[in-house]
Formats: sequence, C-alpha cells, structure tokens
Amino acid sequence: MEVIQQRLDQIDGKLDKLSDAVSRLAAVEERLIHQTTTLDSLNRKLEDSEKRIRTLERQASARGVVLASVERFGWLILTTVIGVVAYTLKG
Repeated sequence: MEVIQQRLDQIDGKLDKLSDAVSRLAAVEERLIHQTTTLDSLNRKLEDSEKRIRTLERQASARGVVLASVERFGWLILTTVIGVVAYTLKG
C-alpha cells in the first residue's frame, strides 16, 4: 500500500510539473503572438513609409527636370537681353 502511495505521489508531482510547463508554454505562446502582431504592424508602417518615400522621390525628380528647364530658359533670356543691350550700345 505504501508503494502505491509513493507511486501516486510521484505521478502527482509529475502532473504538477507538467501543469507548470503547460502554463509557461501558454505564456510564451501569448508573448509570441504579441510580438508577431507588433512585427506585422511595424512591417505595414515600413511599407507605407517606403511608398511615401518613392512618391516623394518621383515628385522631386519631376521638379528637378522642370527647374532645370526653367533655369536654362532663364539663362537664354538673360543672354538674349545682354546681347540686345550690347548690340544697342554698339550701334
């Protein structure tokens, strides 16, 4: 009878350890779910930022082309004005 009691106590101890392990495993799983959710959120924010940066780069590139054209046109007008003034003063 005492041997059976010892065996039952051992089984009870092992069940307690198993219960603790299952509880810890559930807590770890909950943390992993939270971290995965956080990573997904950060990934979406990063993708949104990348899209916005690409849009800004395209806009800046387009503005650069327009500004270069305006600058060339400005130099053309300035050169023409200087040429007209020089021609007028010479004549």
